[in-house]
Parts: sequence; structure tokens; C-alpha cells
Amino acid sequence: MEYSALIVAAGQGKRMGLGYNKVFYPLKEGSTVLQKTVAIFLEDKRCKQIVVVMNQDDMSRCIMENDSGKILYVLGGERRQDSVMNGLMAVSEDYVLIHDGARPFLSKEAINQILEALKTEQACLLAVAAKDTIKEIKDGYVVKTLQRSDLVQAQTPQAFHTEFILACYKKAGDRGFIVTDDAQVVELVSDVKIKVVEGDYQNIKITTMTDVL
Repeated sequence: MEYSALIVAAGQGKRMGLGYNKVFYPLKEGSTVLQKTVAIFLEDKRCKQIVVVMNQDDMSRCIMENDSGKILYVLGGERRQDSVMNGLMAVSEDYVLIHDGARPFLSKEAINQILEALKTEQACLLAVAAKDTIKEIKDGYVVKTLQRSDLVQAQTPQAFHTEFILACYKKAGDRGFIVTDDAQVVELVSDVKIKVVEGDYQNIKITTMTDVL
């Protein structure tokens, strides 16, 4: 299955305390977080296009560091959902994998599994079972304990038929919804079921310095 990869890298990563976009943080192997993330899709022959969404300040640096006819750079928006929408408008393939630029440890096997699910589903996401007990709180006090067996931690990539997820994003924008991931857009504006594909605990999103030490 041929697809486009939409890599969202327009954030600032303030929790890293770097003073610059965390996707440019150099990993121990020498490449930056973003370079390693992009390389995952560059090496997959099924990926025909890579759309990287960046903020204005990082655009020129990003273009200089990555040179391939497979990569298209798009300007990000104020929020993540705005950045994704901008990226979707540039996607050329019928299927799209939307991935966090700060998740450089995605495995080829995870891509294989989510593409296999996409053959029969309109929307899929990677997820792992929650390891910790999750509490719902209000004003600093526990309200209740959630049933851990029913909970998963959503990861990326999240995979969709391109026309479908683009239509969902347009509806969400028209209705003023604020979302934290792409699957939530589908939840809010459609009746389509979202297939959960088993992810990998190594597929972490780099958020703080402890994630790279």
C-alpha cells in the first residue's frame, strides 16, 4: 500500500527547556530527532511522499538539513490541529500516516501492522495498554479510579484514508472543536470506528530531557 507520511514538527517543545524546537535535538547517534523520524519513512518504499509541517522560524533550517525530492515542507499553524490541516492539504496519496516529529523510535513492524489494518478500515491508530493506575481528579482530589484494563495510551502514526480525515478536520474546524490527536477528530464528527493496532512501548514521544538521556 502506497501512502504519504505527514510529520508534525511545528511545536516548540518548551518542556525540554532547550530554547529551540526539540526536533533539532541531536541524539547520541549523531542525527537530530527530526532527521531520525524522517529517515524511517525515507527508507520505506511504500511511502511516496513525506509532508513535514514546520513553524516559520525553523523552516529554512529544516530545508537545509534534509534534501530529498520525496519531502515537502509546509508551514504550521497556531495549534497542532491547524498544522495537521495545513499538511493534509498538501498530501498527494490516498492514504496518510500522521506522525509526531518527536517520535523517532517508530519500528518498521508497527508501520506494517497499521498499513495492514488500513486495508479494511478508514481510521487506525497505534496504542499500548496503560501500565499505571489512572485516577480522575478535580481540584487536586481524586474523583475516581478508572478501569485500567479499558485504557490505552494512544501513539502515532495514526492512519487514515486521506479524503476521509481531511473531511473530518474540515467539519471539526467549522464546529470549533479543540482536539489533542487526529483520532479524536474522527470521534467527534463521524460514526466511523477507529481500529486500535498494538503499538510498541519504545515508540515514545520525546517530551522532556529524561526521554533522551
